Amino acid sequence: GMEEGKTFDMEKEFEGINFNSRRFENRFRRTMAAIRKHPDESILGRGRNRADAKGIYRMPGNDRFDIAEILEARQEAAIERITGEKVIPAVQDTTSLNYNTHEKTEGPGYIGDKTKGVNIHSCIAVSPDGQGAPLRLAGG
Repeated sequence: GMEEGKTFDMEKEFEGINFNSRRFENRFRRTMAAIRKHPDESILGRGRNRADAKGIYRMPGNDRFDIAEILEARQEAAIERITGEKVIPAVQDTTSLNYNTHEKTEGPGYIGDKTKGVNIHSCIAVSPDGQGAPLRLAGG
């Protein structure tokens, strides 16, 4: 199985994140940990109060919020988790989204001869110990 200390932990997952604001980075880590702990709750339900929930909703609109920074931190954490593993199972899925009825949608390609849409190919590496802890999600 995975070595001690390499289990999935949302606080550690974003340990390397840099939004150039320690306060915002800590808030982001706490928010992600709360979402992981209670994935079935609404953001309002996760927040301590209405103001906290409002802050969570506003987070992606903050000038410091950087999706590339989030992805980089996750990749670093994933590499740390898989280092030393001899076998890493990778589970693949392809989902096709049909946009034929979305006439005003611009940009999708085709998933068939005349079917507008997008094919989503995703692959998630999981821990080999049978626990299924996600190691890395790749998609396109």
